[in-house]
Amino acid sequence: MFDAAPSIGPGEGRLERKARQPRLGFGCAGLMRLPSRRGRQRLLGEAFERGLTHFDVARMYGLGMAEAELGRFARGRRDEITIATKFGIEPGVPRLARLQAPARAAIARMPALRAALKQRGEGPREPRRYDARAARRSLETSLGELQTDYVDYFFVHDPAPGDAVDLDGLAELFEDLGQRGVVRAWGISGDPDPCVSLTRESGATVLQVRDEILAPVQPPDSVAETIGFGVLARPLARIQEHLAAAPERRAHWRSKVGRDCARPEVLASLLLQDALERNRSGAVLFATTRHERIGPAVAAAEAASRELDRTALGAFRVCVEEAFGAGGRAVV
Repeated sequence: MFDAAPSIGPGEGRLERKARQPRLGFGCAGLMRLPSRRGRQRLLGEAFERGLTHFDVARMYGLGMAEAELGRFARGRRDEITIATKFGIEPGVPRLARLQAPARAAIARMPALRAALKQRGEGPREPRRYDARAARRSLETSLGELQTDYVDYFFVHDPAPGDAVDLDGLAELFEDLGQRGVVRAWGISGDPDPCVSLTRESGATVLQVRDEILAPVQPPDSVAETIGFGVLARPLARIQEHLAAAPERRAHWRSKVGRDCARPEVLASLLLQDALERNRSGAVLFATTRHERIGPAVAAAEAASRELDRTALGAFRVCVEEAFGAGGRAVV
């Protein structure tokens, strides 16, 4: 498949002509939780219509089915969007993929089972191997599922201490694929500690990393672009819990920020603005399965540049620092 890729020189190819990735991108990790194809395509369409033209997926998302769903959406729009995918984590049991939506619905109705599965998922895992052969094989599959002959970003997916990562072999492969227009840029995606370290060692041009107000990331100077993810889930839950524990806290934050930070939509907006403000030259991924949440997320991104909102954001950061400290732990 790669041998058929176009041969392009500097400044000649379609990738160079494509608009730069927007500040807010759409994450597709939960896309297959929606039970119908119509619902999934509607969600992607809503994101696109709202101006989100970068879509992030991975080989393993949706038990291997999310790429194909995004590929259906990308037909006729490929020159208008950027696509990132990843390799290194196998998609699980393919024959169960079509059962995942009803299975997720059943699990959602059973809190004890959901907690047990979450605990199991957070346990020890077998070491993975990331090398050029695995990357090539995974990318060939991804291109087929996405119905495209190139991706804009290709990531090593969630490497951890103990994994075998052949940085030299991967760098050589990606340089070749980049020269032929199959991959525009490559990088490391996952948790900060291993990914920042591997990015420094590998010479990868993009760092996609979990980045939140409770544990902000400082990317290496060598990185051309940083993409943040996970900016809402953990901070949203912890700050809501903190404010709910004592009514005077909610009143104090409201007096400082000028907004009721206990309201989920207000808190989510401030967290998105914080992530975008800290990562001015990069992008932030936003993920949801509810189309009505996309508009407020876009509005939050647009508000990040307004002076009034920047003042509120500064006060919000002071409140977070007072409550949780620099390390993200609650101050007693």
